[in-house]
Amino acid sequence: MAARCSLLFLTFVLALSGCDSDPAGTEPTLDAGDAGEPPDAADAGAVPDAAPPSRDTGPDVPERTCPPPATPLAFRRDDAVAHPLDDVLRLNHLQAEATHNSYHLEPTEDAGEWAYSHAPLDEQLERQGVRALELDVHLDEECERFEVFHIGLLDERTTCRVLSDCLALVRGFSQRHPGHHPLFVQIELKDPASVVDEAYFVALENEILSVFDRSWIVTPDEVRGDAATVSDAIVANGWPTLAATRGRILFYLDDDGASRQLYTHGGRDLDGRLMFVDSDAGAPYAGVLVLNDPVGEADAIAAALAAGYVVRTRADSSPVDVRAGRTALAEALASGAQIVSTDFPDPVAGLDYSVAIPGGTPSRCSPVTAPSECTSAAIEDPALLAP
Repeated sequence: MAARCSLLFLTFVLALSGCDSDPAGTEPTLDAGDAGEPPDAADAGAVPDAAPPSRDTGPDVPERTCPPPATPLAFRRDDAVAHPLDDVLRLNHLQAEATHNSYHLEPTEDAGEWAYSHAPLDEQLERQGVRALELDVHLDEECERFEVFHIGLLDERTTCRVLSDCLALVRGFSQRHPGHHPLFVQIELKDPASVVDEAYFVALENEILSVFDRSWIVTPDEVRGDAATVSDAIVANGWPTLAATRGRILFYLDDDGASRQLYTHGGRDLDGRLMFVDSDAGAPYAGVLVLNDPVGEADAIAAALAAGYVVRTRADSSPVDVRAGRTALAEALASGAQIVSTDFPDPVAGLDYSVAIPGGTPSRCSPVTAPSECTSAAIEDPALLAP
């Protein structure tokens, strides 16, 4: 959008951007006729570097074409992929691997803190055992769609440029493997709070719903049920079971400022909303807490898990720290947090570090929240991923 290309806006974005608060090939959109169909081999992965749409104008520049709208699909429960303890285990009893800035490709020069690259989203889910993703979104005002990348001009390389295309990759995996435990998708707004209004959130939710019908999504209203608030429901009754959430997606918004205040109707609730939000324990809308430092925030993580919340933390805070031998992988795993994020889900040449959930298949029972009868195979069994 034109505003983002201005020097003033770039300066503002740089001031707000960066990594999470703690220092510690684009696949073609599927339509309804593609339900359950695996992609052709030529289309299986995303384009290695999805180039940003041109914002240039002039007689020699072709007119920009906005991406076509996606076609949503409804969730289809498949009893053939049910697991033996699905009526016992709950969404917060698992521990899964996540990737930070899951779309990210290393810049061609001056990478520094951005010196990491991820495989396409569907490959992360298929091969790397990742079950939680993070997408940074920017509103493209010209097309009224959302784009996925880190920082304009400086760190803009991405495996999938359009949000609906990124989500179509996730949906394709879910269709092919309906036995997966619930997936988590963290959405981080990269636009300044001054442009985030109710219409912005309507557009964002509509783009998500252009890929996933609401039935595919674990929503705050579903979790709240008849309770007064989401937090009350979780503390008193717990999260839904894996029987109710297997094969589905949970979205949460990573924002604790003005945008969260707006999305929660003035800090009151998430009634009618599609996503959970990064919360403070005890807030009426609390369900998911982003506590990125498993060392400095160890007590907060323990308290959040004891109250029944889902916690996202980080195993490594930056590629620079990792290459210097500084990580918090052991602390993140031991914390019991359900979502453990990393920049390195796969081995990298010259680096003796990568993250996998120990004993996971690919995920495991949380060492803190899961009941004694839980097993990794009961969370997700590779033999039961597909019917």
